[in-house]
Amino acid sequence: MAFDNGRAGINAIREMNPDVALVDRRLGEMDGLDVVREARDASPTTRFVMVSACSETRDIVTAIRRGACDYVTKPFEPEEIHTAVNRALLEPETPVTPTRQKLIILCPKQAA
Repeated sequence: MAFDNGRAGINAIREMNPDVALVDRRLGEMDGLDVVREARDASPTTRFVMVSACSETRDIVTAIRRGACDYVTKPFEPEEIHTAVNRALLEPETPVTPTRQKLIILCPKQAA
């Protein structure tokens, strides 16, 4: 599932409790860093991968501190996202429930 709105994404994460969420740094009315922080509180077992055109160390560190387990910079190759998602799925956590959504993507409409 994909959402271009941070608030809708947080609500979906709260409802579905996905294993992994890809979150774009820029989501219009809501910063992706804030989305990760709020969604992490709403779904503590979800792993977050931040995606951004910004490669500044400060933003990467902030993303990790707020709960992202990885940070992929744009432009990226599909393999980079695949690797980040797989790495996130391999992190130790509670057992996966088979009925759970596996992936949620939060990005601006033009990127989707």
